[in-house]
Order: sequence, then C-alpha cells, then structure tokens
Amino acid sequence: MRLFIIFLSVTNAFIIIYGPQPILPLFMKEFGVSMSTASLSISLTIIGIVFSSLFLATFSDKWDRKKVVLISNVILIIPSAALIFTHSFFWLLVFRFFQGTLITGVTTVLMTYASEEFPKKNKGMVLATYVSATLLGGLLGRVLCGFMTEHFNGEAFFLITTIMTTLISLLIYFCLSESKKQVKTGKQNFMDHFKNLPLLSTFFIGFSHFFSFVGFFNYLPFYASQDPFNYSVTQTSLLYLTYIWGIMSSLITGMVSNRFGRRGTIAFGHLVGASGILITLIPSPYTLIIGASILVLGQFCSQSSVTAYITDVVSHSKGAATSLYQCFFYLGGSLGAWLPGILWRHFDWSGVVFSSVSFIFLALCSNYFLGGKRSSASFQHKMHV
Repeated sequence: MRLFIIFLSVTNAFIIIYGPQPILPLFMKEFGVSMSTASLSISLTIIGIVFSSLFLATFSDKWDRKKVVLISNVILIIPSAALIFTHSFFWLLVFRFFQGTLITGVTTVLMTYASEEFPKKNKGMVLATYVSATLLGGLLGRVLCGFMTEHFNGEAFFLITTIMTTLISLLIYFCLSESKKQVKTGKQNFMDHFKNLPLLSTFFIGFSHFFSFVGFFNYLPFYASQDPFNYSVTQTSLLYLTYIWGIMSSLITGMVSNRFGRRGTIAFGHLVGASGILITLIPSPYTLIIGASILVLGQFCSQSSVTAYITDVVSHSKGAATSLYQCFFYLGGSLGAWLPGILWRHFDWSGVVFSSVSFIFLALCSNYFLGGKRSSASFQHKMHV
C-alpha cells in the first residue's frame, strides 16, 4: 500500500507539472504571447519547485515525512482549483508557480521516504518505481491535457487534477504509514554536502540531463506543428506516448544498476539519449518518433541510476541531500523550458538539438571527473561517529 500511494502521489504531481506542455502553442494564440513567454507556464512551476527544494534542504530532516507530504498535498488543492476559473495569463502563471512550491513537499519528501522505509536490497527497484511514476505522470498529463483541451476545454483538465489531488490527500491521511526509519535532526547546514564530490556529481548530472529532456519535449509541439509534420494538438500529445519506453527502462535499470554499477549505467543512458536527440535532425515523422523513444529510454536509464546513487554516497542528512539534488534537477528543467526558445529564434529546431546534446555532454563530464571520488564530508562524518 505504501508503494502504491507513493506511485499515485508522484504520478499526480507530474501530471500537474507537465500537463499544459502540448497546448503551449494555444497559449501563444489565446493570450497573444511569445513562444518563450508561453513556456513560462512550465518553467515557473519548475522554478517554484527549485525555491521550495532549497527550503526543504534546511528543514526536511527535522520534520515528519508523512506530515510534510500530507500538508503539501492538501494545500496543493487550492491553486489547482483556482486554475479552473482563471482567464488571465498572469494569474495562470501565479497559480502555476504556487503549484510548484507545493509539489516539492510531495515528490522530494516521498523520494527520501522511499529510500529509507524499504529494505536496502530493494532500494534500486523501489526508486526505479518512483522514477516510473514521474514518467507515467508526465505521459498522462500531456496526453490528457491535449485531448481534454481539443475536445472540451483546458478547465476540464484542471478540474480532473483537483479531484485527483483531493482523493490522494485522503489516501495519504488514512493509509500511508508513519516514517519509522527517519532520523530526525535539527536545522541542517546543507553546505556540507557540497564537499561530497560524488554527490556533487549527481547535482550537475541532474541539472544537465533534465535541461536536455525538458528542452527537447517543451519545444517538440512547436516543431511538430510545422512542415513537414503539421500535427494537431491531439497528434502532438500522442508523441508523448514514447514515454512508455521509459517505464520499461527505469524498471529494468533498477535491477541492472544494482549489479553493474550506477555510474556506468548513468553514462550509458546519457549516450543513448544523445543519439535519440540527434536522430530528430532528419525531418521525418518516423525519425521524430524513433528519436523521442530513444531519448526516453536513455533519460530514464540515467535518472533511475542517479536517484539510487544519491543514497549510496550519502551517510547522513539524506533528506537535505535529496532536496539539493531536486533543486539542481528542476533548476536545469526550468532553464531547459526557456533557454532553447532563444536559440530557436535563430536556429529553429537545430538550436534545441544543439543545446540538449551539449548539456548531456556536461553530464558525462561530471560523471567522469567527480563521480566515484572520495567524499571528504562523508569520511569526516563517519570518523566523528
């Protein structure tokens, strides 16, 4: 039941984060804004996650995990319901940012909860299930929002997410057990984690590969709406069905990385993902689908391994470490939702491809030069203990 609630809560959170992505071109037309401005409806939500992740990095190991998840999920109902009645782009951005600040209390804390409450031998598989939930949420959100908007309206999508958030809050309250293995501490000096070089590598990896992933899929609707594709909103949203490959990838990776090592699996996933992005430079509907599928396979291979690697290299204050990782991860995503739009103006889709592949290369460098190094902070902590 615990794993089911974690899976359902994280899935719903990612439905909320990425649901509006396929209708960004409609935001441009309806509100008369530019491409990069329309993308703020995604990037501001992610920025909200970044800000609250920094806050949680200080206090997450002090507060009870279940209470944080429950309170965050309950308050999340408010901006979700407000979006049903919003017809101003400014207020849409305000409520989307508000959603992001609350989603952190669900996703980040549940990630730490999952790493602590289940047996160590199952950690890779449990965290891979968590990553699968992020993937399924991203898939369902995009497909559902695209379909509901084209056949009904955008308000119908926001109504569904409000109902789901309410039901999940009830499940958390009545069915999610209290954290039994949490080691509560006072206010954390999370700067100590920056002395942990392997952990620092995960921060840069998370930043880089999520920049690439969000950049690719955020501007995919604009690319698909042009020649030679000319996809409708529903057809564009169906491109996100390629996320299905990620579910397989993350679950298999959860078992493989335990046996063959996290860092090698991370690097392999990055190389696979970069090749998928490059394939889309060939202007064909087939290569667009194939390239997106390969990118998803590689992305979630890496992400599942990085998620497990964090708890491998951290000996204390795991909640703070997870929050910092999520901060870097979503900061990369927020920039990925915005920065490639500037390159698009000058280089079209090639600019998006170039920026995405470049940041994957940075992730590979971080893995090679920082991953596996001795953690001075962890070593000193163990000596002190």
